[in-house]
Amino acid sequence: MSISVIIPVLNEERSLDVLLEQLSEIDLIADIVIVDGGSVDNTLQIAASHQKVKIVETLKGRALQMNEGADNATSENLLFLHADSVLSQELIQELSNMVHEGKPGAFELSFDYNHWLYRVYARFSRLNWSIFTYGDQGLFIQKSLFLKLDGFKNIPIMEDLDMVRRIKREANFCKYPAKIITSSRRFEKNGIIRQQLLNIILVMAYYLGVKPQFLSRFYRY
Repeated sequence: MSISVIIPVLNEERSLDVLLEQLSEIDLIADIVIVDGGSVDNTLQIAASHQKVKIVETLKGRALQMNEGADNATSENLLFLHADSVLSQELIQELSNMVHEGKPGAFELSFDYNHWLYRVYARFSRLNWSIFTYGDQGLFIQKSLFLKLDGFKNIPIMEDLDMVRRIKREANFCKYPAKIITSSRRFEKNGIIRQQLLNIILVMAYYLGVKPQFLSRFYRY
């Protein structure tokens, strides 16, 4: 059994190298599908320098890119990651159990910067609730289930939340007891409280029926 890792990218030269170096050393990973949405920096050159990497180029849009990545993946087990993520050692050790059990799921979140507000936010990520499960927590899913669900909806925002909600209607979704480390760059740039308030407002608006096309005006990846 093996895993195909799918990473949508757009100008990720500052963070991608660290993740790819880590992934290329994990025997269980069969291939790493980098789906580029039009990078103009050194993202593609960095990706091409690593083993197991397959580069796919498509239009910009995270949902579109991830669906294209799934189409090009060779394994039945898919792991979607953000380019600014890093796997903890406990997560790497958990990979074989995930493949054996075959349950779709995500991971507990941790940040690359130590701040008490990040720790509070990370604690909520342990809850197996859709409202606390997003793309930066990774997504493990079998390709057969992914295809049954017709992949990610091609919407500009909330594609991760939408996918988790649809998975839960079809299968048992779990939060694996392992941490995935994500970048705090957006919070540092926009302010921790300000960014988190924006996140909460956008999610609540989505649950109330506001179209993702409208919400995307207020959030840029």
